[in-house]
Amino acid sequence: MTWRQFLNEALKKSHGLFGEGCEYYFLNQDMHLAYLKVFLKDAALFSSAIATFISSDGLVGMPMVALILQSTNDARQLQITEDDLLWHGRVIDDETEDDLKS
Repeated sequence: MTWRQFLNEALKKSHGLFGEGCEYYFLNQDMHLAYLKVFLKDAALFSSAIATFISSDGLVGMPMVALILQSTNDARQLQITEDDLLWHGRVIDDETEDDLKS
């Protein structure tokens, strides 16, 4: 099961059609860790879906759960490791560009 499959299933099962409309983007993902960007208007919906969903064991042989470790409105405040510096710098640059355009 991929991250996207897990998240889409959680959103669909928890919130139905409204969950399917929740927008999120992957900033970076490793095997057991993913950094996502969720629009502010969808943050509460997304958080509740992830916090309450346990996948069935049909696809991977055991139930899976996810835990939200960090939540922030500013990517500069994310706690990252040295391995994450490259993508994190790119995300900050993109946010800075978006701020300048607005």
